[in-house]
Amino acid sequence: MELPEFLQDATYETILATLLAQVPDDVDKSQGSFIYDALSPVAVELTEAAIWAQEVLRRGFAQTTFGTYLDLRCAEHGVYRRPAAKSVGYVTFRGDPGTGIPEGTIISTPSSELAPAVFFVTTKQGIIGDAGEVTIPIEAVEEGASGNVVAGAITVLGTPLQGVASVINEQPTTGGADVESDESLLNRFLARVRNPGSSGNKADYIRWTMEVPGVGAVSVVPLKYGNGTVSVALVDEEKNPADEVLLGRVREYIAPPWHIDCEAEALTISGYGVTINSGQVVMAYSSSGSGMVKHVQFDSLFSQPGTWKVIVYSAVVGDGGNDLLKVGVWNSKQNAWAKKDVSSTEDAFTVFSADDINASSEVRQQFYWNGQDHLELRIERLQTDTVNTVTIDKIAYESLFSKDTGDGKAPIGARVYIEPASPVVINVSVHLVVATGYEVGAVQLAVKENVEQYLKSLTFKQDNDVRYVKIGSVILDTPGVVEYSNLLVNGATNNIPIGEQEVAVLGTVTFT
Repeated sequence: MELPEFLQDATYETILATLLAQVPDDVDKSQGSFIYDALSPVAVELTEAAIWAQEVLRRGFAQTTFGTYLDLRCAEHGVYRRPAAKSVGYVTFRGDPGTGIPEGTIISTPSSELAPAVFFVTTKQGIIGDAGEVTIPIEAVEEGASGNVVAGAITVLGTPLQGVASVINEQPTTGGADVESDESLLNRFLARVRNPGSSGNKADYIRWTMEVPGVGAVSVVPLKYGNGTVSVALVDEEKNPADEVLLGRVREYIAPPWHIDCEAEALTISGYGVTINSGQVVMAYSSSGSGMVKHVQFDSLFSQPGTWKVIVYSAVVGDGGNDLLKVGVWNSKQNAWAKKDVSSTEDAFTVFSADDINASSEVRQQFYWNGQDHLELRIERLQTDTVNTVTIDKIAYESLFSKDTGDGKAPIGARVYIEPASPVVINVSVHLVVATGYEVGAVQLAVKENVEQYLKSLTFKQDNDVRYVKIGSVILDTPGVVEYSNLLVNGATNNIPIGEQEVAVLGTVTFT
């Protein structure tokens, strides 16, 4: 920011010289004289006042201010800093069958000199089953991205529990986000004042989505799924397609979906090894044949046609990778499996193993309903797994589109699809010539990181195609690379087109 002319030269020396110039020349003004010593403190105070004036100007404009002052500036336009958010996930406790795990049990990652322990707490109670384990949902004790830890990182019990031998997270924890940075807040503020919203226009959807902690970027496509629909595709702060935790936050904030819970009493059972006890469906192996759970004509519960998902809240007593459960939606009128989407040819069923179910204590299946045909949920206990027992507490149906009742930010009548950006995997292979004195492995790692950063920089840009020559330039600009040859991007030397709601995601990087 350019300062006003009267502040540009407001230094101690210039101010003192100006004051002395006002004193008659026949008076001694030399350093150490009475006049000099009398005016010097005044010059100091005026210099500080000029500095204060400069700071007032700097903190009064959004693009030059910071911290609390930026918060105050943004609040004038209804833009507020996104708070931090806690990560969530699941952990598996292993030990003696029958051992209870209380809600609020503390577990953590190991601490080291390089990284302090990250603490989590169980959000439900559980009991270790006959197979010696139980999977329980957890939440980070503190907000922040530090709670997003990799699979296998949580191995420490905060307080020893008798009967518990070990604890581990089979899947990463996700959803943690730091307090929004000044840069991100400023960008949202400028977007708000430069592109004001108007009763649910495109700018509104972008602004609403970016107000949710953890969102890194968003692409909005009106009418993608027909009249009255809005598609909102998003990525997290690492520019990766949003996970279910982040999608859920955005849905609840902008446009809550239809959600219908159904207890076990609404289900019917058939076949072998299936019972309903105390409000739970139990599906055990039987050598006589498979068992089946059905929910017939559940479409009568739906308010609107469209793409839905069924969520089966389940648990497995045991583990393993053999096919255990087949969950699908059957179209009774067509006498065939329903499809995953209106334009999809893929059948709406998935086969899960015990390990799959243990990873999240629930399974999900997407399907499409045309508003007319009767649908039937089918959950089959397969014969491939001869050991494990599955319990189902309840099921739920949730729309991938929002209610049109205006419960969230979206206006009445809008059907909003909150969805992850579609990933386009980019695989790279290249031959490098590394300069003398550089460690080959370190240079290769730097090349991989630089290519990945280039791909992330394209996220939802107007020109977001992956350029073959740009990847070559990124490689050549990496310190330690003398030259390269035989560069292939997805096996060819062409540019890779990326759609409006797609993001380029780095796959494998092969150095030949």
